[in-house]
Amino acid sequence: MAGVTCGLIPAVALPFVYGWAGGALGAVLQAGLVASLFHGFGTFLLVVTVLQALLAVILFVQHEEGLPRRLAYEWHGRYYVAKDFDARALECVQRAQAAVVTIMDSEVGEAGLLDGIANAVALPRQEWEIARLCAELTHVRRRLREVGSDSRRMREMLEPEWRAAQTSDVGLRRRVVALERYAERTRAADTAYREWQAFEEIQEIRTDLRELLARTVQDDLAVAEIDELSSRTPLAELRRRVADARKAGLTLAMDEKEPV
Repeated sequence: MAGVTCGLIPAVALPFVYGWAGGALGAVLQAGLVASLFHGFGTFLLVVTVLQALLAVILFVQHEEGLPRRLAYEWHGRYYVAKDFDARALECVQRAQAAVVTIMDSEVGEAGLLDGIANAVALPRQEWEIARLCAELTHVRRRLREVGSDSRRMREMLEPEWRAAQTSDVGLRRRVVALERYAERTRAADTAYREWQAFEEIQEIRTDLRELLARTVQDDLAVAEIDELSSRTPLAELRRRVADARKAGLTLAMDEKEPV
């Protein structure tokens, strides 16, 4: 509809979109549109159609260019960027993000060996909460530095506040360490899972080989040897690694209930 309006009366429509520059452009286009009438109605319709298409594209491009700014305004306070954190806080956030990515992208997680539903809910919440608290702590530390920069006496007066900020920092880092511990155990479970997958493939080869030996050699010693090899399985190790990873996830969930 905007393209139709701009195409028929650009002198009126364009000033609302582009201000004075749009008004000048609209006046020129309007004059050209009126002049096209003297060349026949068919020419007039052709010019109007071209203007509608051209101005519709211009309006669309302008809309897309303004989209990031509008989204930033609408979602303000629900996202963070690097400048929202000081160096110490940013390190915490990045470590937490890396740990969450490791857990969520793990092979044992994709195979359903971890608590996928709990992870999908708890891990993003933990990541967001760490980022939010890091941003708040950064804001407090920046204010303390600003207020205490004037004199030594002011810095001494702010020592209790700095100790409180340090206590909060320690609590935050405990959360990050818990996430990293969960991620490390998940990596260990991934290693055991890959070993188990390789063992399963080896088992298939051994089964085929056992059948081949039974058909061709009928050698009891050979069959016994392959059976002995089959007993060497990494399944127990996989179970232990997965159990460790799940335990770390449960510990993380319990730590979340404790006050920082």
